[in-house]
Amino acid sequence: MGFEYKITAKFTEKQIIKIQYLFENDKTFDKKYEFNNKTFWDFRQPGNNGTMPNISIIFENDGMYICQYSSSYVWKDLDLLKTYIENENIEYEIIDYQD
Repeated sequence: MGFEYKITAKFTEKQIIKIQYLFENDKTFDKKYEFNNKTFWDFRQPGNNGTMPNISIIFENDGMYICQYSSSYVWKDLDLLKTYIENENIEYEIIDYQD
């Protein structure tokens, strides 16, 4: 179990492609896989040899779901994503499923 969040935003197809490119080129990117008709993007910090990644992300129609397994801070190790969203002036809202 981790800390679950949703970033609701109206990403364009071009923005999604750019974000996915950033993910694939992130040094902590571990793997991308399909499960229950959803594509998961997993990220693993060096030294994490356990079964759970540090972060899992799923793109959804209204934004992206983020599960932080090693922190309760939504942006932990997602600086590139946060910077991209802010630089592109993308309006977003964070839903904290722990609330």
